[in-house]
Amino acid sequence: QHPCSVVPNKGTIMARLVLAVAMVSLLCLPGLAQHAPAPSHSTEPAEDSTEPAEDSKQPAEKEATAAPKPSKKELAKQALSRATEAHKEALEHADDAIKKLKAFVHLLDDHADAKTAAAGLEESAQKDVEKSAEDDENTFRSRLRTLVKSGSGGDSKEVAAAAKKANRAAKDVEHSAGDEKAKAMRKQRNHIQKATKEEAHTLAREAREGAHAAVKAAHTLERAQRHAGVKEDIYERALDRNERIGEGMEDQAQDLQDKAEDKIERYFGTVEGRVEPLEDDAREEAAKHLAEERGAVRGATKQAGEEAEKVRMAAKKAAAEAKAEAKAAKAKEAAAAAVPTEVAPEAKDATKAADGASPDGANAAGAFAGGASSGGSWPTAFAAATRPVPLVGAAGLLVFAAAAVAFPAALRMRRTVREAPLLG
Repeated sequence: QHPCSVVPNKGTIMARLVLAVAMVSLLCLPGLAQHAPAPSHSTEPAEDSTEPAEDSKQPAEKEATAAPKPSKKELAKQALSRATEAHKEALEHADDAIKKLKAFVHLLDDHADAKTAAAGLEESAQKDVEKSAEDDENTFRSRLRTLVKSGSGGDSKEVAAAAKKANRAAKDVEHSAGDEKAKAMRKQRNHIQKATKEEAHTLAREAREGAHAAVKAAHTLERAQRHAGVKEDIYERALDRNERIGEGMEDQAQDLQDKAEDKIERYFGTVEGRVEPLEDDAREEAAKHLAEERGAVRGATKQAGEEAEKVRMAAKKAAAEAKAEAKAAKAKEAAAAAVPTEVAPEAKDATKAADGASPDGANAAGAFAGGASSGGSWPTAFAAATRPVPLVGAAGLLVFAAAAVAFPAALRMRRTVREAPLLG
């Protein structure tokens, strides 16, 4: 038999099939290589390779989902809706401002009565000046104590300066309790009045601005209605009505402001009439207090002056005594220096004789005369007359010494007188 005529078994058939598949695969590889994408070295995930396909689909999707462009009629309707809403909000805002202003004007009628308000102002002013008044009072007390002590130095000028400072401190107390308190009351009243006026002006301005904004919104609404195709007679009537409403609000706001200002002026004028007597009372009370303090200053000044005079007189007396003692000591020293320490024998004899004739030294002048008439020398007689006597003071010794010097000088002058020569 021919080899080809042999019937193949199952293993041969499987081998032939495998060989056929391998040959087909070899024939198809070149075509697959041409259509395969180029290899990428990027580290991005493999899902990125599908992005171009997705992007290519986006324009189609956008075109499918895009809304149609609105027409001019639709735009005009939208603008009309916005303008209507804006006009409504402007009217509501203006109306709220008018209501606030009305409430404020009514509130002015409910103010506390002027007497109560004035009492409140006085109490508040008292609290404001309380600290400064207390400080001034303490300063006055301190200077008054200084004035009382100023007399211990014996200087009247120091007393006068301390009294001047105390009077100035008393004036400061009067100023704090009177003028400063009245000034504080007036300042608070003016501040409250000014704040009330400013609040009225603010509310009125907001109301006017709101009304003006409503008129402006009405014009915007009129233009939107015209562009939206609303009939002319309709939007013109609407504009006229809205203008009247807005202008009426402006006039109402001005009227309310004027009314509020009038009420404020009347009310605070009444309060001022109540406050002025309280200011006068504060000044009068402060003046009384000043008079009392100045009386205390005068009393302290008198006391300090008397003390200073006592100190001055005591010092003067002590100085006079010291001067007298010094003068006496000086005179004693002079007297001691003028008494002779030794007496001549003749003087001793004359002294003994005088002692025998007059033990108590009462005939000293007689001894002086007797010695001179008996032919004795006058120094001897003087020595006898000027013997130490316990009861004779230094003044007597000085008188006798002067007489002793002057007597011989007079005798010499008498003996030396020459007669005038005869002429011719």
